[in-house]
This record gives sequence, C-alpha cells and structure tokens, in this order.
Amino acid sequence: MKNSTFIILVFLVAATLFIVVQGYCQTAEEYYKSAIEKASNYEYDGAIADYNKALELKPEMASAYASRGYVKFRVLDYEGAIADCNKSIELDPGIVSAYSTRGLAKFKSGDHEGAKVDYSKAIELDPENANVYFYRGTLNHENGNFSGAVADFSLAIKFSPEDADAYNSRGQAKIELKDDKGAIEDFTKAIEISPGFPLAYYNRGQATFFQLNNTSCIDDFSKAIETDPNYSDAYYARGHAKKHRGDYAGAIRDFSKMIEIDAMTTTAYGDRASVKFTLKDFAGALEDFNKDIEINPDYGEAYNNRGLVKLEMKDYKGAIDDFSKTIELNPEHDVAFYYRGMAKMDSGAKESGCTDLKRSSELGYAKAKEAVQKFCK
Repeated sequence: MKNSTFIILVFLVAATLFIVVQGYCQTAEEYYKSAIEKASNYEYDGAIADYNKALELKPEMASAYASRGYVKFRVLDYEGAIADCNKSIELDPGIVSAYSTRGLAKFKSGDHEGAKVDYSKAIELDPENANVYFYRGTLNHENGNFSGAVADFSLAIKFSPEDADAYNSRGQAKIELKDDKGAIEDFTKAIEISPGFPLAYYNRGQATFFQLNNTSCIDDFSKAIETDPNYSDAYYARGHAKKHRGDYAGAIRDFSKMIEIDAMTTTAYGDRASVKFTLKDFAGALEDFNKDIEINPDYGEAYNNRGLVKLEMKDYKGAIDDFSKTIELNPEHDVAFYYRGMAKMDSGAKESGCTDLKRSSELGYAKAKEAVQKFCK
C-alpha cells in the first residue's frame, strides 16, 4: 500500500513539474518578440541571445535572421550581419530589412557597390521606404555623387516629411553643389523640426560663414555648443569666426576650449598660435606650435609657421632649421624657401640666402622675385 501511494505521489509531482516547465518554455515567436524589445532598449547582447533561441526552435525563421543581422550591425559585427542577412534572403527573398541591413554592413565594410545594389533592391521591394533612400543618399554623398544624394534625400523627405536628419543631410549635399541658399533652408528646416539638433546649427553656421555672415554664424555655433557643450568642432568654428571679426581674445578662448575637450587636436594649437602671433605674443605662439609639432611631427606647415615666429624673435638658426624641415617635407614649398633665404640674409649668409630666394622666385612666389631684385644683383 505504501509503495502504491509513493508511486502515485511521484507521478503527481512529475506531472506538476512537467506542467510548470511547459508553462515556462517560450516559443520561437516569444523569443523573437523579446529580442525585438531588448534591441529597442539597446540591450544588444540579450537581443542576440533571444534571437539565437528563436532560431534554435525555428531554424527557418527568416525574419529572425534579418533582425539578428541588424543587431550585429549595431555592435559592429559587419561580417556576422552580412551572413545573417544572406541566410534571411535565402529563406525569404522578400524581406526588405535584410537587403537594407546588408547594404549598411557592406557600406561600412567598404563594399560601396554591393551596398548600392542592396539599397536599390530594398527600394524595388518597398518604393516608399524613407530609411533606405536616406541610406542610399548617404552612400551617394560619400562617393561624391552629390546630385544623386540630393535626389535620394528628397525622396526620404517625401516619404518622411518630419525627418530632420534627411533635411540636414540634403543641406550638406547642397553645400557641396555650391547651393548655399538651399542648404541654409534645409538646415533651418531641420532645426525647426528638431530644435536640439547641434549638427544642424553647426552646418548652418558653416554655410553662413562661407557667405561672410559672421554674426549669424557665431549665433549658430553658440547654439550648437549650448545643445552639446562638448562639441569641439563648434568651438573651433566659432573661434575661426571670431578671429575673422577681430575678436582675438574670444578666438583664443574658443580654441583653448577645443584643446580642453580634445588635447590631441593639432588644428586648435596651430590656430591659437596664429592668433597669438597676430597679437605679437611670440612666446605663446612658439609654445603652441611646439605642441602642434609634437602631436604631428610630419606636418610641414607647423614647422614653417614656427620658423616665422623664430624669425620675429631673431632666432635665425632656429628659423632656418624649421624652414629646412618644411622644405624636407615639401621640396616645392615656395614660402619656406623665401623665408629661409631672408633668415640667411639676416644672419649674414647672403650668397646662400640669395640661392633660396631665387629658388622661391622660380617656384612662383612674388615676394621672392622682388627680394632677388633688391638683394641679389
């Protein structure tokens, strides 16, 4: 009797456990849905794990391959993304996202022609897909086809009229086509749609700067910085605009802020040095050019500019050494030959100085021609 009771109890426990376990076993579709939710919350590792489980349960689930491919693209696994999209297309050639994601991964892998083919196929399957027009527009811009980029971004806007990124990108392509007015209109629309869009303010600032509208561009660069306080390029651009306005103190502050954000930038050191040179702060300019050269020892212009500072400080040997380094890096540098010649003349080496001045004149530097006529008869 006891044995029978025990067997019945074991059976009941096992049956209960089976029911409980069955209740916790998710279907492929449930794992798929969970993966989508995790991916939307940027939980990419968890999303991939759930896609893996969905595919273990349902290996022919083409949409799971396409979706997992997109997540792999997001984590920079371009090879894995392409492989998943290939499998998705093999199982179901009609999934648009498989082509668009594979195009994105090919683009990032440097296969621009393959990316273009995939984007075009995605558009063939879904002619009103704004995202794919945007992707193809980006590809066209990257490849220098700016008219094609404008056409694609325009279609992206047609099917998604509130896409600030599409207006901003079309504006950038219009800049390349010298359509500054159209570009400014697009950047303005992007800002209207998304008032906290720092890149659109920056781009509009650049466009108005090219039109020599310094007040307007400074306002835009300032707005870009307001929306993104660590936007180093905006500080740099605003510094340039202030320099052009003669606000040298403001320019130095902005170049210094860029350096604070990115200590390894060479451009800001060089530009801050040039402002200091204008203000005759030769010691400060020398310090900045030294740092510029330390970061980028193969940048010939930095040596040339440092040579000019040393020339002002009457360090003729140091100036000659710097101009010589510039010429070593660029043997056709007419300005460096001219100033090395002048430095040699100032240090008493007239014959050698005249040789450099004549070489500068041969390279087409007008001031050298005048100096040859004056000093080297």
